[in-house]
Amino acid sequence: MIDGDQRERRIRHVTRCLSCTLTCVHCGLPTRFSLPPGHPGLGVVEHLPGVTTPGLPDLALLHRFCRDNLTTGTGVALRRAYLGLATELFETGRRIRCHQRRSHQRLGVHPPRPGHLEVYRKRWRVAKMRYACKACRYYTGSH
Repeated sequence: MIDGDQRERRIRHVTRCLSCTLTCVHCGLPTRFSLPPGHPGLGVVEHLPGVTTPGLPDLALLHRFCRDNLTTGTGVALRRAYLGLATELFETGRRIRCHQRRSHQRLGVHPPRPGHLEVYRKRWRVAKMRYACKACRYYTGSH
């Protein structure tokens, strides 16, 4: 149960901090509007049929990267991992090219060698959580 003082602080924080309330409908992380053009985490408003945002029918707030990669069959952790990898590549001055899409889906883990599928799966899971945590820290670390 939240006491009255904590509730008041939380309300003041949320009303002053838009990044707490403006989250991406695809990955659930806060969006940012003060990023340079081309940054994967830049907030964009997109028309998505079926999205229910209070007061804004069929309009959704997304990261630029999430808008360009709307995958429905993946979980939130994997969506955040892809965003984290794209953010890291952007921050280091590298871009994802068309021929690199496959390695992007593998999160930078090299394809498995014959007989080493379990090692590949373990490394891929570690990479997924590493990039998902990186995205969470990057986009929620503003306060």
